[in-house]
Amino acid sequence: MGLTEPARGPADGDVAQFDHWVYGVVPGVGYTSKAFSKGLDAGLYDPYLRGHYTPIRAAAAQTLDASIDLRMIHPIRTGREILVSRVTRGPLDEAGRPTFTNHTLVATTELFRTGRVSLDGAFRALEEFEARAPDAQGELGLLDVRMRPETASPAHFGAGIHRHLTFPALETLATRIMLDVNSRTLMLCRNTTPEARNATLNLAYELLAWGCGLPPLTAISDAPRASALNFFNLVISPRGVRSDSTWAILESALAESVLPRAAERDEVYQVLMAAMRQSPDLPLAR
Repeated sequence: MGLTEPARGPADGDVAQFDHWVYGVVPGVGYTSKAFSKGLDAGLYDPYLRGHYTPIRAAAAQTLDASIDLRMIHPIRTGREILVSRVTRGPLDEAGRPTFTNHTLVATTELFRTGRVSLDGAFRALEEFEARAPDAQGELGLLDVRMRPETASPAHFGAGIHRHLTFPALETLATRIMLDVNSRTLMLCRNTTPEARNATLNLAYELLAWGCGLPPLTAISDAPRASALNFFNLVISPRGVRSDSTWAILESALAESVLPRAAERDEVYQVLMAAMRQSPDLPLAR
């Protein structure tokens, strides 16, 4: 359902067209799904976001002058689709209270795995749509996301990851995923901006899921409110959070790996090392 046939954009080459929907406040109604692309049954995907459409911490919610650009990724159980969500501030409600808006696209995993579409491109398309239609309600057209031309050189997953994580941090995260696909990890990125954490999420996710072929995780680019934390397997955060014993905290600047490597998975570690070294062997889109 997430993809129609690739279309030709007016000036930028091919685009992929995805279903999307907007969840936010409607005056007199409250929070609800208020805009959908034509024909989308958002109820099929609601279980993946229910209870954490806008998982903003109270401290952030009460700071009216602070911008919010929260990113979430939810793989669909079939493996064929992935939900890419951007959470931002919405308009004040009728009582003058802050509100938040979730804009989610339903993307085809194969286009990410082959490098034709990137997470950065998907989030940028969401942002551009919101700038054009900040008060969108009712029926929407499909969302255009720019694609890499088929004639372009293959995409390199993880290019630039060395600017955000040390190799021991990346290796330990990968090991945790390989040892337990349901593991929960908070990547502690101290003294970082939201933009840097968004980039960390994009690069690490693409490298691990599509460069290394590890199971895709449910992930978020900042610590959510406490009641929403356990909806996620990977959290990129500038601060520690109160959590239960299922969570491990990794420093993004970790100096030494803290877990023995997973057995018989040398190819994964080779891919990670190539990415960190910006090697010609950097993993290409498969």
